[in-house]
Amino acid sequence: MRRVLIFPARISKISGRQVFFLFSLRQVEDILMDASVLQVPFSPSHVDGVAQWRNCIMPVVSLEAFWEPRPLTSRKSQRLMVIRTAQSNETPLSPLRMMLRMTPPVRMLALPIESRPVSPRWIDDKIQTKGVYEWEHGILVVADIENIIKGSNNIGHE
Repeated sequence: MRRVLIFPARISKISGRQVFFLFSLRQVEDILMDASVLQVPFSPSHVDGVAQWRNCIMPVVSLEAFWEPRPLTSRKSQRLMVIRTAQSNETPLSPLRMMLRMTPPVRMLALPIESRPVSPRWIDDKIQTKGVYEWEHGILVVADIENIIKGSNNIGHE
């Protein structure tokens, strides 16, 4: 049985509906309760800094920052989720992982989820997506992690 993890996006509701981010269970390597995040000057607004996980330094990204510059919840209640891409061409200089800021509750759901695709046009101008779905409890957003990581791994590079 294939499973996914979802967690609520801490942004204003869209058309009165809560937005959730969806990740396959295979993408999630770890959820950290507490990790030290070091800020990086001149990084993109969605990059909160960098953190260490298993001797690897990776960017810490807030997906909500693509929508709203200030999170709706305190960072104290947030966790860090280590995410990997579906790509297999990782190198020591180009890791295909990042940490995401996320706020509980995290829910695990079995696929298929009864949902219907919706036009991502109203989201695509904010964040790159692989899909946007209407679900009985809100809107599911499948972020394009590969493209977000490519941009986030170039911290400090022009």
